[in-house]
Amino acid sequence: MDAHDVRQRQPTGMATWLVPVLFWLYYLTPLLRPGHENPIALWLLSVLPPAAALAILPLRRRFPTGVALTMGGLLFLSPGVIGAAFVTQASLARRTRSAAMVLLSGLWLIAAKLLELLVGPASGEWSGAHWVESTIAVTGLVIATLVGWLVRSRESESQSRVDADQARHDAELARIEQARLAERERIAREMHDVLAHRLSLVSMHAGVLAFRDDLGPEETRETARLIQRNARQSLDELRMVLSSLRGADAPPEPPQPTVAELPVLIADLGSDQQIELSLGVEPDRVPARVSRTAYRIVQEALTNARKHAPGAPVVVSVTGVPGDSLEVRVSNPLADLALPDRTGSGFGLLGVTERAASVGGSASYGAIDGGFTVTASLPWEDEA
Repeated sequence: MDAHDVRQRQPTGMATWLVPVLFWLYYLTPLLRPGHENPIALWLLSVLPPAAALAILPLRRRFPTGVALTMGGLLFLSPGVIGAAFVTQASLARRTRSAAMVLLSGLWLIAAKLLELLVGPASGEWSGAHWVESTIAVTGLVIATLVGWLVRSRESESQSRVDADQARHDAELARIEQARLAERERIAREMHDVLAHRLSLVSMHAGVLAFRDDLGPEETRETARLIQRNARQSLDELRMVLSSLRGADAPPEPPQPTVAELPVLIADLGSDQQIELSLGVEPDRVPARVSRTAYRIVQEALTNARKHAPGAPVVVSVTGVPGDSLEVRVSNPLADLALPDRTGSGFGLLGVTERAASVGGSASYGAIDGGFTVTASLPWEDEA
């Protein structure tokens, strides 16, 4: 239970007991006047039925109809039960969906009060006091019914808001999951031609060993090393494909660009935005799948900067050490005056994390020191 629930329930709990007790004390007041001797029966009727009403009041949620019937019987015996009757009627209206049952309960309690005034143990000749008591009883029961319905309506509205918020949350999670699946499928498609190329190389070099008998020892060893290297890379690509989702009838995409094509990418985008590239690695030494992933991460980060910080300068840095990791960093200052482009899906950077994870790396993004930075760390195995 949160603080809001506590604040909502405390006043309700106080009113539940305050109203019955105050009405009970109101009807006990005449018996406490000095100089008046009251029969013991009157004392018993003024004390026992209201006490019994308070005792069964906590059961109104579990047995609303039974408590309402019992409350009418106690009200017939003593007018001090009227406060507990109000609470019972309000609780019934709040928790019972049947309007007919609520109205029947109200009529039953009104009838019990009228019978108490006319033929009850403490009844007497009808007077102005009887009119006042009957008016208080009827008005109080009507107000209690309306209050119960109002509280129920507010609770229903609050629950509807909670359900709507939950539905929006579930829809957002579904969109995120859909974006992840789409990105994985796109990665798998990109790997299709690469894997086919690797396997064709393995087949070609194996064919050389199988059909040529004029190769020297050094040429044979070099061909075997090529077969081993391409077979290992093919297995890596295959693992990546199997870990991604791919459409069954999706056509293969053309060979994918690598870190070596980053200058071309930046030259294409540099006409609209100032982009500075710092390439601190030899592109040919970076493993192919890591190189492709790094290219796509930079491409997505530049697209994100162009959408959300148009015109702001961008710095792209690609560094790394073989046997350790390839570090990618794309940063740009936050644009205060530019008008961001809101036409995208909003899940591009989620694809960056998916791509980094697909090669065993990690990525992060966010606002840092007045700028927005995308970083990725990709494993770089030394194949030498």
